Amino acid sequence: MKARPARVRREPRAGAVPPRRFLLLLPLLALPAAGAATGRLAGALPAAVPARYAAAAPPATAAPRGAVPAVAVTVALPAVAVTVGDRVEAVVTVRVPAAALAGEPRFPMWRGAWGEAEVREQGVPRRAADAGGLAVFSQRLVLAAFRPGKVELPPAAIAVPLSAGTVQAWTPAGAALTVRSVLPAGADAKKLRPRPPAPLRPLPLGTPFFIALAVLAAAAAAAVWALWRRERRRRAGAGGEAAATPLLAPLPELLAALDRLDAEPSAVALHTGLSQALRRYLGRTAAFPAPESTTTEIQRRLLARGWPSSQARPAVELLRGCDLVKFARQEVPAARGRERLLAARRLAEQIEERVAATAAAAAATAAAGGARGGLEAAG
Repeated sequence: MKARPARVRREPRAGAVPPRRFLLLLPLLALPAAGAATGRLAGALPAAVPARYAAAAPPATAAPRGAVPAVAVTVALPAVAVTVGDRVEAVVTVRVPAAALAGEPRFPMWRGAWGEAEVREQGVPRRAADAGGLAVFSQRLVLAAFRPGKVELPPAAIAVPLSAGTVQAWTPAGAALTVRSVLPAGADAKKLRPRPPAPLRPLPLGTPFFIALAVLAAAAAAAVWALWRRERRRRAGAGGEAAATPLLAPLPELLAALDRLDAEPSAVALHTGLSQALRRYLGRTAAFPAPESTTTEIQRRLLARGWPSSQARPAVELLRGCDLVKFARQEVPAARGRERLLAARRLAEQIEERVAATAAAAAATAAAGGARGGLEAAG
């Protein structure tokens, strides 16, 4: 085995300090400088540091220069017990010497709760009239507790800015609300039953209902009167036009309508006008409400009045062709519409010839009957 070389220990020089020991001595060397700096800071701000702690201590009888004045905080609560959920008013009051005050106290934010109690309302801090050299600030709170028993209100900090510095004043410890339950205790609690539903009761109509009813009735009466007056004017105008324009015979009326439709470019409008004119002509000639009747009803009534099928069938075919264009929107060329206008003219002329022949035959029969009756009377 090879022998390890022996370590040579170097002796430190006289008066030298080993490196590790030098690091340990650094804090001790810095103490004189720190003490001098602390003395200068204390001389510059003599009241800043003691002010933060003196607020929690009771004031002395002879306070030295720079001492913090006393700040009193009180909380006014109702003396009687409240039930669960009742709204309770609490007033937090801060009293501080007005001469030492540098600004208004900053009350807590509360954030909807003070301990186990809920803060339902939070008033704006107000300053009352100074009394005896004291500035009085108060804040109104509305609390509600939902647990029976003693509900603690823990101390809350209030920042009070003074000329010597800002101090923290606290609400008194031990403040609490005494909350009692609305339910009976003991064996009576087991006998509780829900109340039956309340019966229905009629609600009063009230004055607004009758006012609205009167306004609606007046509006309805005005609307009825306006409609009646307009209808009266319309009828008066229609009667004047009818008196001024004499009613045409069935055939001239039909021919005039066909003449107006001859220049109609729309197939739907042409067939609609042709259907209305032909229905009116048939109704006036055969004495029945043809404009209000269907095409099938018109055919049945014409045959029932003894019209020949050679005239009833073409009339019905014309009306059905017009119905296809009016209702089914059947597309027909313009030439087809002109042909139907001509067919309506020829049909009306044939009907007029038959009506005239029928009237002449009836007149001859009546004349022959009258002559025979006269001979019999003479004989």
